[in-house]
Amino acid sequence: MSGHSEDPVLEESKRFFTFFNLSMILVAITGIEIVIIYVQTFQSASIIGILFATSIIKFCGVIWWFMHLRWDKFLNTVLFLMGLVIALGTYFAVIYMADAHPVVEKFEVSKIENSWKADHEYKANDVVLEKGVYYQTKSDRKSGKSFQPKNWEKLDSIPHLVSYHITGGADMIEINSKNPENPYFLLSHPEGEEEIVESTVALLAADATAADFRLKVRSEAFWTEAQ
Repeated sequence: MSGHSEDPVLEESKRFFTFFNLSMILVAITGIEIVIIYVQTFQSASIIGILFATSIIKFCGVIWWFMHLRWDKFLNTVLFLMGLVIALGTYFAVIYMADAHPVVEKFEVSKIENSWKADHEYKANDVVLEKGVYYQTKSDRKSGKSFQPKNWEKLDSIPHLVSYHITGGADMIEINSKNPENPYFLLSHPEGEEEIVESTVALLAADATAADFRLKVRSEAFWTEAQ
């Protein structure tokens, strides 16, 4: 029988510092991930691969090293929960990086001043200006030699052309007026388009420009706003 006995206090101290150091390693890995995400010193595909690898390392560290000690000591419990939170944060960071960042390349709002033309092909809902009055076509048609009001719908509002060009894809596009006295609202949900070039006619109560509107573009993880 051996006359030597291990010091329980020393063993407890060693065990504590082992797990404390491991928790600091997890924090350090997270710091590296934050730098990679926000500084973006690598290509996008490389960033996602690195983040997935570090996430796996942290999850394994949390589960392997802390799981069986999570209730031994209060501090170990805190470190265990911190590790899970850090690892979960990295998971969402990877989703953030994998998502495309929509960019508003162009956003314009201009009053329509297209004068009526004879012998011209018009599409349904086209807007023309005739003798200071706005009209809108009821259906596809070719204009005759003279303007026929019965073939058109008179507009009491002022038509504007709202056009935008967005790259990087988007799940939702929202346009709304900043002026309550000149209301306008548009909500669109593009489907899997990386480049979106659209225009629509807005019937407004008064003259307006792009500065009078707010354009919001949302992807899964990003929210872009043009004012």
